[in-house]
Amino acid sequence: KRNTEMLRSIFLIALFVGCLCGSKEEWKKRTIYQLLTDRFDRGNGDHSGCGDLNKYCGGTWKGIEDRLDYIKNMGFDAIWISPIPKNQGEDYHGYAFLDLFKVNEHFGSRNDLKSLVSKARSKGIWIMLDVVANHAAVVWNSGTNDFDYWKINPFNKAEHYHSYCTIGGNDWWNNWDVMNRCEYCCHLPDLNQDNGFVRQTLKNWIHDTVREFGFEGLRIDTVPYV
Repeated sequence: KRNTEMLRSIFLIALFVGCLCGSKEEWKKRTIYQLLTDRFDRGNGDHSGCGDLNKYCGGTWKGIEDRLDYIKNMGFDAIWISPIPKNQGEDYHGYAFLDLFKVNEHFGSRNDLKSLVSKARSKGIWIMLDVVANHAAVVWNSGTNDFDYWKINPFNKAEHYHSYCTIGGNDWWNNWDVMNRCEYCCHLPDLNQDNGFVRQTLKNWIHDTVREFGFEGLRIDTVPYV
């Protein structure tokens, strides 16, 4: 119940921060183009292949901005981009933040992202922010057989997460309690939204980020597990 209330709060925050967010009915009329920011366009004219698909390939927010007409001409009027916070190492996908308050420098600067949102809006294209509120970066330390939570900003204490547990066997299909409170795979630290600091920090981050960049909509990652 609390987590349902949190999700409701996130959406209400987006509506009351002075953003140009679209309504549910307006979004239903949009045709959304999902892309991985890192894999779309480098923005420097280099369209060569990616040498190692397990590492960053160079896609940027400027690259997306440069191809807005291409996306629009395919019939799309909304773009779902990768999550924007700084990730750890070569986590090019964006779905495991290391520092919630820094943008991913591989994708560009804060001004680059603002420029993308503004230019897209001028062409009638909305940008959707992907929010990861369920988990943080993999900071598993095999030497200590524990997490180095101190590496994650701002959720740098064990109390910010559910107790470590793994999902196995029939739990994937039959045990919702385990699914809801465990790292669902790959040693991802599972944020505890019942912790007051975690809940309020996530809400504040949504508020400040939507206000700063002007996103027209939100997508919440892994909603059933938040």
